Amino acid sequence: MTIIDLPDLYTKKDVDRARTKGEVVGWIKGGVVGVAGVMLLGVIGWIPMLAVIGVGTFALYKLFSGPKKSD
Repeated sequence: MTIIDLPDLYTKKDVDRARTKGEVVGWIKGGVVGVAGVMLLGVIGWIPMLAVIGVGTFALYKLFSGPKKSD
């Protein structure tokens, strides 16, 4: 683990508590997404769901890849 230099405003206990809370929130979000995905799969089936995921992934890639640099 890395050493964190913190101002006197935060203690190690505060940082550890925030890290633990962040991990718990991440697990909860992951669980919610998993349950929603299973429910969505039950409703629309595999092929449309894979198509939606593919289109969404492509759109996010295009959104975050930025413009191409010209030589």
